[in-house]
Amino acid sequence: MNFILQEQKIDLGDTPIENIFITDYMPIADGTYVKVYLLGYKYAKDKQGNFNNETIARNLKIPLSDVLNAWIYWENEGIIVRRDIEDEYNYIVEFVNLKQLYIDNVYKHISNSPVEKDDYIDNDELINSNRNADNKKMMEEIEEMFGRPVKINEKQKIVSWMNNYKMKPEIMTQAFSYCINNKKIKKFSYIESVVSSWYDEGVCDVESMVEYLEKRNDRFSVYSRISKSLGFNNRILTEAEMKTIDKWIDEMNFSMEMILKCLENSTKISNPNINYFDSILNKWHKKGYKTIEDLKNDKKETKSDENKKIKQIPKTNKFHNFEQKIKNYSEQELEQIVKKRLNKKLDKFGLSTSGEEEGVKVEKANN
Repeated sequence: MNFILQEQKIDLGDTPIENIFITDYMPIADGTYVKVYLLGYKYAKDKQGNFNNETIARNLKIPLSDVLNAWIYWENEGIIVRRDIEDEYNYIVEFVNLKQLYIDNVYKHISNSPVEKDDYIDNDELINSNRNADNKKMMEEIEEMFGRPVKINEKQKIVSWMNNYKMKPEIMTQAFSYCINNKKIKKFSYIESVVSSWYDEGVCDVESMVEYLEKRNDRFSVYSRISKSLGFNNRILTEAEMKTIDKWIDEMNFSMEMILKCLENSTKISNPNINYFDSILNKWHKKGYKTIEDLKNDKKETKSDENKKIKQIPKTNKFHNFEQKIKNYSEQELEQIVKKRLNKKLDKFGLSTSGEEEGVKVEKANN
């Protein structure tokens, strides 16, 4: 006698995915790369040894090249490691523990940062900091992002970060916007980790911040470039404005070149706003314009249409008007008009058109 369990035919299990992947890595990655990561992660969790890149490509119904590119992308992001590489198709994919990665990176930044744990900002220093117009503006924008007044101890932390990480008010505001508006994280510990990492990477102004984020393929770098093009040096983009920019890129498929082309005349407008440029890009999208060349061709066609309209307008002159009037009279009416004009001319010389001498008198009048 023996006891056995029937094998489950359908996989109804669970695969726990770390929130760090969902919040930090998934939003900025290609959708196909996310699928590859998740399916590979499931295979790794289930400890299935009978799968490979071809299996993933077949199950996801995607080209094998997409699977290979996905692993290269995730390895560059630092969350997988390719080991025992035999060739471009065969290797072991090791998934990095994201919790441990977070601890290593975040707490390493904080522990090695120049900020001391007993660093304290007293009330006098806090008041002096708030007297600075840029610092005051920074605090107001941070409060707007939190949707509440910033507490005293939180203000003390922010001022201490500015002092120790050598952060300008506008970059500190960008760091808070990056965490709150982009990453949807309001924890001060996380925000400090971002400020610390930016400090380590040499981020000191908007240009260096954009360059750093572009290397990471972070969407926030796009927001920052557009904000700078609009001349929003003293304020950050709102969440609604970021969603509008997402629409330009994700739904309308505009390149950064086309977006910046639309924004290049913003300096000529006293109060540039996202809605104004959104209306322009909507028109371009409806017309199917996706490149700078499309805009140039549109200008040529517009000029050509204007020239055609000019050619179609009939030229008018005195003869033309006279000719139009003649067409309105019958032959008899025209003969009467000629006789009347001839009589008026003869009357000037005291001549009459009656009798046999009419031809002679006319000839004298002409002489």
